[in-house]
Amino acid sequence: MAVNDIQKLGNAQFGSAGSRTYKVAASATLIYPGEIVAVALGGYVVAKMATNKPVCGTDFLVGIATTTSTNTASAVGYVDVEPLIPGQIYLANPYSSTAYATQAAYDLLVGDRVLFDLSAGNVYTILAADGATYGCVVEPLDISKYPGKVAFSFKSPTNYLSPSS
Repeated sequence: MAVNDIQKLGNAQFGSAGSRTYKVAASATLIYPGEIVAVALGGYVVAKMATNKPVCGTDFLVGIATTTSTNTASAVGYVDVEPLIPGQIYLANPYSSTAYATQAAYDLLVGDRVLFDLSAGNVYTILAADGATYGCVVEPLDISKYPGKVAFSFKSPTNYLSPSS
């Protein structure tokens, strides 16, 4: 279980920009607040984003969950999701604390395009390897103000509402 793996930078709370209710397929896997929610292009049910995602042009995100989904292993459920906001900066924990350990190391990663890892414990952490199609961008951050966090934004091609999706 992961709750609040993803947070907004600053004091803004999820749900403050509105949310939408989506259908979740019957599954034993629940979606928790603060988790990244994806949809298949043209699909109508959402799911928790898988590991080593998002990839531009392949993965389409609806946003960040603001409630726990109500699905069960045998019944469809629902989850409220705050849509991705262009330009919004989010915070996540790093996969490798050493990759982002010092301000100098962190600054070298700013602008890199990265992915998320979803561990066996269902915890999202942000990776440090750069790739041309990777869907998150490391943003500047004073790590003394946010120790153990990585600031990032989602590239617009990962947003299923984006004109380029």
